[in-house]
Order: sequence, then structure tokens, then C-alpha cells
Amino acid sequence: MQERDRGNYRRRGCCVKLAKVVGTVVLSQCIEPFRGQILHLTQDLDEHLEPMGEAEVCATWAALREGDAVIVEVAREACNAFAPPLPVDAAIVGKVDEIHLG
Repeated sequence: MQERDRGNYRRRGCCVKLAKVVGTVVLSQCIEPFRGQILHLTQDLDEHLEPMGEAEVCATWAALREGDAVIVEVAREACNAFAPPLPVDAAIVGKVDEIHLG
């Protein structure tokens, strides 16, 4: 199994990263597991909270607003954020309330 490059975040095949919601994805047609599923477009953030890399589509359990900071799980583990598991590569697993940089 080939591991996809997720920048500096790669960690033993799984990865959690900080991102910002930059949009919402609306599906007009989809396969059954995605019917009614909330999808957001997220942008990774670097250590200075600046955007980096390309935006990606993430499944989530709740509607979020543009600009919300979130924690994104990517790779194979992302599907486990849902019951039953969804066939996804990226899932928003938490909303960040505060960020303190030292």
C-alpha cells in the first residue's frame, strides 16, 4: 500500500492537522453513503496559522462556518470518524475554540 504525501504531517500512516474551513461542498448526485452528508472545503494552516498547500474536501458531522478553525484527520483513519464508517480520506473531527501560540 502506497502512502500519500501529506506534507510534514505524515505520522506512521495517519495524520491529524490544523485547518480552516474555506467553503461548503454541495452534491447534486452522490453514492448512497454520502446522501445527506455534510462536506466542507478546508485549507491547511502552518505553524504561523497561514494557509499552505491545496484545499481539500472533508466530511464532517456538523455544519461549520467559513473561517472556523478545525482539526482534520486524514488517511485511512478518517473513515472511522463516522458510524458506520464512510469511504473518505479526510474528516473534520473537531472544532478549535482557541489557539495559543507560544
